[in-house]
Amino acid sequence: MRISIVLLLVGILTVAACSTPAPATKLRVIAEDFPPYNYVDENGVVVGQSTEIVQAIMSKLGENISIEVMPWDQAYQLAQKEPGIALYSTARTPDRENMFLWVGPMMSYEKYLYARKGSGIKINSLADVRNVKAIAGVKNEGGSQLIIDQGGKFIYTATGYEALKKLVDGSADLCLAPKADLSITAKKAGINVDDIEPVFLVHRYDFYIAFNKNTPPAIVQQWQQALDSLKK
Repeated sequence: MRISIVLLLVGILTVAACSTPAPATKLRVIAEDFPPYNYVDENGVVVGQSTEIVQAIMSKLGENISIEVMPWDQAYQLAQKEPGIALYSTARTPDRENMFLWVGPMMSYEKYLYARKGSGIKINSLADVRNVKAIAGVKNEGGSQLIIDQGGKFIYTATGYEALKKLVDGSADLCLAPKADLSITAKKAGINVDDIEPVFLVHRYDFYIAFNKNTPPAIVQQWQQALDSLKK
């Protein structure tokens, strides 16, 4: 009888343990300082075009998550390692396709190679980058791998501001930079945007929110549905 009671208690405890719900995945939303899409304003508030979309999604889902801002490469590496990370604004490129779960698109985007005005540098195709001594750009940023694959020699910087500075001071011959926010980036870098010029369109792509692959698919689906409803 005692054995039966013990077995019964063990069974009850086992069922209780199995029925206990797994802890919910805690989301972390992160971004880089990347105006006008996501950046910290003069009041220390995270703002920007993409930020407004992300905040609208969270509002629709009843989420209240503080957005963290950090250097791109740090954010990019973290999004690959930690479940529940949502990284924006992330270009959905072929080499990244299977690295994340995607929510989007949010908006389209163009990235160019820039040279100092009057440099005489001509880029007729992406293959021409192999003849350039140095190209400044942010590590793991959209477009950088395309240039590396063609034999381009990169000087990596933590931010787009630093990349532009290296172009203007002569440390680099070209700089990989987005067209839409060039004036803002140049202002933050303390340079005159009229001193540089675009020489080649590297690519056009769409911005997405990139979730770590181990994030529960139901969460990603909820975010996608919320974004879709905002577009209606």
